[in-house]
Amino acid sequence: MLAAFDQGGLNAAMESYRQARRREKATRPYQVSPGRLPADKLKARVDATIADGFTWEGREAFPLQAPVDWAADPYHDRSWRFSLNAWLPLGDVLVAHATTGNSTYLRFAVELACDWLRQNPVTGGSNPFAWYDMAVGLRALQLAYLVDAAARDATTDPETLSTLLAGAWVHGWQLAQPRNFNAYTNHGIYQAAGLLALGRSLPELRDADEWERIGAERLRLMFKKSYSSDGVHLEHSPGYHSQMTRLLIAITESGLSSDPELLAIRGRAERALAWMIAPDGSMPAVGDTDATVLQSAQIGASLSTVDPELAFGVTRGAVGSPPGESFRVFPEGGYAIFRDSWKSRGTEWAQGSYLMFAGGFHSRTHKHADDLSFVWYDAGRWLLVDAGRYGYYYDDPARIYCESTRAHNTVEIDGSDYSRRALNAYGSALTEWGDRSGLPYVSATVQRRWPPVVQRRTLVFDPGRWVVAVDELEAPTSHSYEQWFHFAPDLNLAVEGTTASAQLSDRSSLYVVPLVAGAVKAEAVRGEEQPRLQGWYSPGHRALEPNWALGYKADVTTAVFATVLCLSSTRPEVDFGVNTVSPDAIKLQWRADGRTDGFTLDRSAAIPRAEAGSARRPHAR
Repeated sequence: MLAAFDQGGLNAAMESYRQARRREKATRPYQVSPGRLPADKLKARVDATIADGFTWEGREAFPLQAPVDWAADPYHDRSWRFSLNAWLPLGDVLVAHATTGNSTYLRFAVELACDWLRQNPVTGGSNPFAWYDMAVGLRALQLAYLVDAAARDATTDPETLSTLLAGAWVHGWQLAQPRNFNAYTNHGIYQAAGLLALGRSLPELRDADEWERIGAERLRLMFKKSYSSDGVHLEHSPGYHSQMTRLLIAITESGLSSDPELLAIRGRAERALAWMIAPDGSMPAVGDTDATVLQSAQIGASLSTVDPELAFGVTRGAVGSPPGESFRVFPEGGYAIFRDSWKSRGTEWAQGSYLMFAGGFHSRTHKHADDLSFVWYDAGRWLLVDAGRYGYYYDDPARIYCESTRAHNTVEIDGSDYSRRALNAYGSALTEWGDRSGLPYVSATVQRRWPPVVQRRTLVFDPGRWVVAVDELEAPTSHSYEQWFHFAPDLNLAVEGTTASAQLSDRSSLYVVPLVAGAVKAEAVRGEEQPRLQGWYSPGHRALEPNWALGYKADVTTAVFATVLCLSSTRPEVDFGVNTVSPDAIKLQWRADGRTDGFTLDRSAAIPRAEAGSARRPHAR
């Protein structure tokens, strides 16, 4: 753009552009990662960014004074490099400028944006994250506001404004190219949103009308394919369901889109999100989810404009209205979620019971080898946990462990991981669910191609008291099966024979007891490094801490594990002679705290969900 004019022509063109922009309504920042900070906290954060630099995940501040080394890798962390090049530090700066009008914030953002644009040409650059697909979309969203704000500010010189305009056009051109569009992951949503924002906010740019059309079409496509018809985001992680749903809220609340199809998806997704909030307010650390508390300010909209169920869940009953049932199954999404009830408000919330069962395999994206795993919160705390996300460092042994089958509350077969190859995706494995005599239950089945094993799991839940996991595995030849349970890091597990226990208080313990006879061997592992990692939990980014993992192992052709995890003051007693698991019914009972407990579950016909693809051994990692 600079080459198109001499200095006088450039000045005249930019002044004409300024006048045109000032006649239009000012653009608002598109907050796609909403976290509505109070004004004082927003100002403090932005002032710290300007003074000290970019801080992320507890890292030392990285100075942001032009010229910035945008290809820097001071922490050997690809997520940090992506965040820097996606202009993550500028998000709050632009919001602060929009809300305060402080020109210092605008000048800081303009200087950094121009510095990045001058250093990172589309071709020939040495920065691997400069034109990374999702980063381009995120920068485009910020450029849509930044160009307009700079044009309205009298202190922006013509050359700077021209650089921003040229940068916006290049971003639009890059995003519009079909070859650059990532339609397979949530990255495509950010790309589509960025393209739509540029076309909508900067209509004077060449091809802007086409960008707006393409961006809107892609955005609709991506959200439709990213969610199941029952409102579940299909990337196997409550954390990504939360992130993408909040992104959808931000897109529709900002005015970027009012597409009726997106609004319908938003409603279903909000209702599903309400169920993904545990009694302590955290997101269950299933798949690539960090166990962080979801705050109402993070929703990115007034709670009066979101679904009443989500408002009720995120505020712990302060506003909104609760769902009308205590468990909800998402047959297409692949989740079954159980609670004792929806408490009214306050401290009662943290004492609730909560169980999430994950039985979906929709694609490779963010999929752990965790088929049919579950997590459990009760007695005011997490009892059974997943390994967590750790971070996207795919050659790191800790990340490999967190993705592995043995790191989850499921059955490991022959010491190997379940397939995560896209051709083996089966959608939802849920086959049966309901409520029998006041006890909610769910069953799911996977017919594995390799090893050729039919695997069925049934969970029966009595909130506040116990959960029973019944695993049935059938194969033509013998295999080594191990049913794993992983306990919260602060629980201390003791094992006696095949019974394990962890004391919770002076009056209650968590007991783990097999309910059917069989050649089962128990092993308890905590913080094991050799011969392989086992008994670890990731509480956050690139962090691991030891926790107890309990395994029940059997080397047989056909295996049945039936295990009760029971909250009681006395060790459960089991009469193996009365307990049966057959094709017709599951009949299990035990005695604890002076009473006999258990259930009978008649079996109904259910069709196994088969993995696609040929029966062959998967490639080693």
